[in-house]
Amino acid sequence: MKVRSPFFAACCIAATALLFPLAGCSSREDRAQAALAQYEAAAATGDLLASRTALLALVGADDSNAEYWEQLGRIQIQLGAFDDAYYALSRASELDRSNASALGTLAQLALTSGNVEAAEEHADKLALLQPDHPAVRLTYGYVALNRSNLDEADRQVDPLLRVSPREPLANLLKARILVARGKRVDAVSLLEAQTSGKPDDAGAWKALMGLHLRDQDWSGVQRAASRLASLKPEERDPALAAIDAAFRHNDISAGLRGSERFLRPQAPSEDVDDVLTIWADRWKSPAALSEARKRVGSAPLEHRLAYATYFNRAGSPDDAAALLGAQPQWPLTAGNMSSNSLIAETLVLRGQYREAKQVFDAVLAREPDHVHALRGRINLEIRMNAPRAAITDAQRLVTVSPRSARERLLLARAFAAAGDQRQVDRTLWDAFHEIPANFLLYEALRAHVVKSGGAEAGARVDAEFRQQQDVDLVRDFF
Repeated sequence: MKVRSPFFAACCIAATALLFPLAGCSSREDRAQAALAQYEAAAATGDLLASRTALLALVGADDSNAEYWEQLGRIQIQLGAFDDAYYALSRASELDRSNASALGTLAQLALTSGNVEAAEEHADKLALLQPDHPAVRLTYGYVALNRSNLDEADRQVDPLLRVSPREPLANLLKARILVARGKRVDAVSLLEAQTSGKPDDAGAWKALMGLHLRDQDWSGVQRAASRLASLKPEERDPALAAIDAAFRHNDISAGLRGSERFLRPQAPSEDVDDVLTIWADRWKSPAALSEARKRVGSAPLEHRLAYATYFNRAGSPDDAAALLGAQPQWPLTAGNMSSNSLIAETLVLRGQYREAKQVFDAVLAREPDHVHALRGRINLEIRMNAPRAAITDAQRLVTVSPRSARERLLLARAFAAAGDQRQVDRTLWDAFHEIPANFLLYEALRAHVVKSGGAEAGARVDAEFRQQQDVDLVRDFF
């Protein structure tokens, strides 16, 4: 696990303490008392952010109290700030070496980050204090699984499940052992039983989604992702995964129901674009275009760019032109660069390459990192057999959007157009490692390596993708 240095953390805490409104508090003790009062008030109302701010000020005023550090760590976990939680709980453990609870949580945090060695160290210390603590067996079980010692992993987890058959991390560990033994059906059955007995176990639903995804059981993915989305409505990814899976197995009505949340008039434009991207990729039919035309009529003005982007992706430039106009809007201004970029895309689809390039060039001259214009010019350059220019633009696009799988794939396309298979290979592998557990990248890389290296190469990609998913599966168990 990446852990910030004590010096860095101390500076952050000190800065927060200075900013915290504790007027009239002259001594460290007074500041601590005031911060404690602020924390108790925030905790009483369930305000996690205010609780964290108060606790940061509290440990800034009194950094020798292990209880304050432990409570801060648990608040950070609830807020998803796992690195900060790890640091806070480490401080709690240093100040109170008999704190079994902090050690157990540290072991689990290390596991979720994939740092098996650190998890084992925490478990060793915990075993000396409290050998029957569930985190000891749980951690040793995960360590054994990581080392492919499946018998030892079973020996550790089975007693836990006999005592606590609904313990989430223990069930996930057992499921992963079953998968490692080639008993995927049994793993799914175990997790189905877990979700039946504990319907709010988000981690089990996520694990089920992952297992179904491995098997490309899109009906199972849809069901698990939909349930996960209902348990974690603040997260977008499960809901988008449910929509994608529904269209993949041709459950159009379910895909549309899931899309409603993202296509509401008050939804952010990013939500609209993400759902319509799925439509363009997975629902390629006249019915999809008809549905989009019907919805765009009542969509707010700020959603028009997303719909125009969809129409271009779906190969219907006339619909995009009906929204934005068929000709570029001159003079170019900050307010019309995105719409002009989309108009240029419609010109590309109509074969008007020279006019489209003029628009892309003008936009990028004013805003070199404009994503729509970069993406459009890359596709145009590939069509115009100018792969070197496409590569230059695609490399810039990846720099602008380093976490976007689609931009990485576009860079790979540019290298492929140049006939540079070595760089195609490198681009896909880099993306696969830097954006782990991404199914879009997995599909692209697997197809690439199978074409060049056969089924054995594809199996190696499968194995590494499963490892990425395994790390991802245990992040929601706190």
